[in-house]
Amino acid sequence: MNGYLLATDVVAETLETSPNPKVEAWFAWAYERPKFLSVITAGEMERAIRDVADARRRSQMVAWLSFAFRGLGSELLLPVTPAVAARWGQMTASGSRQAARETELLVAATAAEHGLALVTGRPRTFAGLGLDLIDPFQ
Repeated sequence: MNGYLLATDVVAETLETSPNPKVEAWFAWAYERPKFLSVITAGEMERAIRDVADARRRSQMVAWLSFAFRGLGSELLLPVTPAVAARWGQMTASGSRQAARETELLVAATAAEHGLALVTGRPRTFAGLGLDLIDPFQ
């Protein structure tokens, strides 16, 4: 394992006004360890934040997201490459992945391609894909 790929649900939890203490503890434990985001997660977070009704809260979240992505640097924000797309195709070809959305499978394919553990509060969604799964909510 080369580090951790943070799934959208885990990143979203960090934006809650009172994040889950177990998730906060996991981030404290993993502070010095390499953590990555998929560009898919970046897009999902942007969409979710833009849908927040409260203008002040939405503005705070946009500022946080902008700061977080600037701080990540391009080497920690992983793109969908041809190799990731090929992995995604292999994962979706099995036909047994109805529980996972296409975007979730792109994130899973990114983790698989880069040898990263997938950090998600929904490990059952990704079961059977051959990934190392970490549930920080446990």
